[in-house]
Amino acid sequence: MTRYKNFQRKIQKYERKISKSRIKLKRKLYKFKDYVFRVGISTKEEFELSKPSESKISFPCHLGIVSIGKINLNSFQKIEVNLERKFDSFFFNIYNLGRFKFPKEVFKKGIKKEIKEIKNTAELLELHPTNKIYQLLIDLAKRNELDMILAITDLPLYSSSNSNIIFLFGEAHIKHNCCVVSSLKLKEEYYNRIKNKELLELRLIKETTHELGHLILGPEHCNEDSCVMTFSREIEGIDYKSIRLCDKCYEKLINLREVCNF
Repeated sequence: MTRYKNFQRKIQKYERKISKSRIKLKRKLYKFKDYVFRVGISTKEEFELSKPSESKISFPCHLGIVSIGKINLNSFQKIEVNLERKFDSFFFNIYNLGRFKFPKEVFKKGIKKEIKEIKNTAELLELHPTNKIYQLLIDLAKRNELDMILAITDLPLYSSSNSNIIFLFGEAHIKHNCCVVSSLKLKEEYYNRIKNKELLELRLIKETTHELGHLILGPEHCNEDSCVMTFSREIEGIDYKSIRLCDKCYEKLINLREVCNF
């Protein structure tokens, strides 16, 4: 009987140890989940883009603009007029493709969570990979027989080519002749300031010009701070630069027009 009781005590002792180990493991698991939640370790699925066309665009060409998410293209006319002026005679037509909404199963793919990069805030946002946007644009361009396509979205974005580049103002994929601009960080509300529709429109005009400028002029940024083709790391840089191309970038446009003979 004494031997039996000894075995019982040992069993109870091991059960307590197992129980404590389970509690420790659970705590570690919760800590790890919290870490993932805070730093935004991605559980993204890759979006493989279809092979780009090897043929170069011949100018003038056809451009389409689509809105993605909850944003409406209320500023389409102003953006269209600006692009026609900046890239005079480079487009036969600029088409408003309206608004596109991702199917739920696609919308949830590739998301990574990041804390909003503004001081004194703990808001966590869901960022979407740019390749998810690009693949949609590639399909839309083929369907509508377009040479170039631009997306304007309110979604937070991170770069598929470099996942460390997050909360993008915009990005261009030159090989696929498509680009995307996110209005998220262009809104005053993002910085906990009062809504300003006119300022948002001006920023959208600058960034759509900038990204389309890459599709036409190439990937390089301009060194002239006031040129629309300069790189802007912060919103202050966007507000400082003008909506115009500098003389050097404008000369590139003239040279390209002469090469393409139009």
